[in-house]
Amino acid sequence: MNVITIENDDLLVEISAKGAELQKVYNKKEQFDYLWNGNADFWGSRAPNLFPIIGRLNDYKYKKDDQVYELPQHGFAKDMTFEAHQESDIKAVFTLKNNTETTAMYPYEFTLMIEYTLVGALLAVDYRVENHSKERMPFSIGGHPAFNVPLNGAGSYEDYTITIQPREEVKYFESNPLPYRSGNQKVLQEMKDGVMTLSHETFREGLIIIDEPKLDAITLEGPEKHGVTLNIIDFPYVCLWTKEQADAPFICIEPFFGLPDIAGEVGTLEDKGGIILLESGEVKQLGFTMDLF
Repeated sequence: MNVITIENDDLLVEISAKGAELQKVYNKKEQFDYLWNGNADFWGSRAPNLFPIIGRLNDYKYKKDDQVYELPQHGFAKDMTFEAHQESDIKAVFTLKNNTETTAMYPYEFTLMIEYTLVGALLAVDYRVENHSKERMPFSIGGHPAFNVPLNGAGSYEDYTITIQPREEVKYFESNPLPYRSGNQKVLQEMKDGVMTLSHETFREGLIIIDEPKLDAITLEGPEKHGVTLNIIDFPYVCLWTKEQADAPFICIEPFFGLPDIAGEVGTLEDKGGIILLESGEVKQLGFTMDLF
């Protein structure tokens, strides 16, 4: 596995060429890893990048020009080997272009670039999608980082909180049946004045995709005041997830520009919730940051 390391005085970050996926986000001063270790007994990933869809399609299929195509849950980028390039001690760039394998699932010509940059104790994750097709290209994109809970061995799962900014009543999409949406929204009762205490019980029924377009940032914090703030202003949704029935020691905080299908019939990508429609020759850039403390 080809792994690139970027590093400064605060953090050491490892990224695999497979999926351009983070493998480690390490606090050098206090010697602990923020990122989940990928223990397959719970969940074998760490921080997959999601492209060209988010969530699951009905029957894993979609229609285009009287043909039916299949895509795995969260798309194919997480399973592909990217071209990896280390630009400096603090910056790495990963590139994926359409190929025979992607075209069989997704008949578009594209370039996907994922850039990781360290600025002090902040890690920036930037996406660039280029449409080289002669037609409009529908896609979604997002991150799926999982963070250790507890961090640095401090406290228990229930000693950690999730805080959103700005604070207000929080609505989320109901999942029914998992992992699809029902089409309904619910109020996240566990979050009071923008703060939610973590509990595995909250996630027994599955992922929580928060539908708050004004959401700027979301913070995970523990009893020793270690944590991470994700600045996600470019993304209309954020998903919270941990393994449903496993009491797993992690929480995923996932900036989404896209949504799982509403349970039902196989449809088109253009009609999929939260889809981005990129015209021929155009470029879409967006990103998020992890402020680690």
